[in-house]
Amino acid sequence: MSNLESQVVETVMDSLASVVLRARDGDVEAFGLLVRRFQDMAVGYATSILRDFQLAEDAAQEAFFEAYRNLHQLREPVAFPGWFRRIVFKQCDRIIRRGSLPMLPLEALGDQASTHPGPLAALVQGERKERIGDALNSLPEHERSATLMYYLSGYSQQEVAQFLEVPITTVKKRLFTARQRLQETLMDLTEESLRKSRPSRDEGFANRVIELLKAARAGDLAQVKAMLERDGRLLAARDPFGNTALICAVNAGHDEVAELLLAAGVRTDIYEAAAIGHTDRVTEWLRRDPDLLDSSSPEGFTPLALAAHFGHPETAEFLLSRGADVNRVSKHPIRVAPLHAALFGRRIEMAKLLVARGADVRIRRGGSPWPRAGWTALHYAASLGSTDLVELFLEKGAEIHLRDDEGKTPLSIAAREGHRHVQEILQQHGATE
Repeated sequence: MSNLESQVVETVMDSLASVVLRARDGDVEAFGLLVRRFQDMAVGYATSILRDFQLAEDAAQEAFFEAYRNLHQLREPVAFPGWFRRIVFKQCDRIIRRGSLPMLPLEALGDQASTHPGPLAALVQGERKERIGDALNSLPEHERSATLMYYLSGYSQQEVAQFLEVPITTVKKRLFTARQRLQETLMDLTEESLRKSRPSRDEGFANRVIELLKAARAGDLAQVKAMLERDGRLLAARDPFGNTALICAVNAGHDEVAELLLAAGVRTDIYEAAAIGHTDRVTEWLRRDPDLLDSSSPEGFTPLALAAHFGHPETAEFLLSRGADVNRVSKHPIRVAPLHAALFGRRIEMAKLLVARGADVRIRRGGSPWPRAGWTALHYAASLGSTDLVELFLEKGAEIHLRDDEGKTPLSIAAREGHRHVQEILQQHGATE
């Protein structure tokens, strides 16, 4: 680890230490920050030991209670991650010795919120769950713990290393070996299921999440404050696309709401930092863990796709300068590349930047049966009515006759939207219905 990386880690640990000290002095809100920060990691670690998701949640909950009661015994606040891990382990050991029966085994990860499926869907889900459970159970315990914690918690490898009290190189090796043991397709399936299983993604307060995001977008400072006071979990809540209240507030220009959220303890990961254009914070994360460059958020989007969608050229340029894959397709079901993300956000100049840096205009986005499934960059440009982009994409080899999943061509979309000038350009290049 370089001196600069060490300084960044020390800064983060100093921030953690200050929260631990406040909690040790009886500040309940500060302890709430610790719960939000470590809940997914604690459940991931407990799941690796108990191989049962609900029992793991029980162990994590009891561990937090014990940590709160005994926080005064922690001599060094910066040692909290490792100290807390040992408490989680002790709670897991108690459950094992108690002989509790499994309630929600590894095979059920990612399926807690599912509705009653039809016969065919149930068969597919059953086979999928069995494959995931077998895959995780086949790993040695040290690799299983690293895999569950990294993908279930969504924290960096450095943070996982601090929690496990091992070098970051050990975590990297365990994750690498685990991926080698599993087939690539199965690993992607496992990652998706773990992301959906995070305790912090509880669907039980989805409506409140939506209301908070609306308030943040509208700049309603009093409403945001009142909602956070009633339910602190909302601070880290995201919608299905990964938007947090902080992302909504910053990109809507509501600085006071953003400052309130940051003061309340929002801890920006690389994805949130990219989405709000905090290039310095993105830089810090990449210095700590370069592997985050083309990684995916809990919802499946890369940092570049998020910067592109929200229109932050400085952040996008930085990520590209570090070697970010300009054509990396998201793991989210809509399967968009950064260029699609920029166009969906109506970021025309960002789209031009990405094309200049090598974005492939021929990539089709996925997402059936989502709206715009099968669109290429040219479909988006036709919808936006941007003659500049249409001409640029045609110059770069866009396929003018390609149809989306509903059979629509760029020409038919331009006609539907009433963009006559775009229709004329497409027809001049041979487009017909």
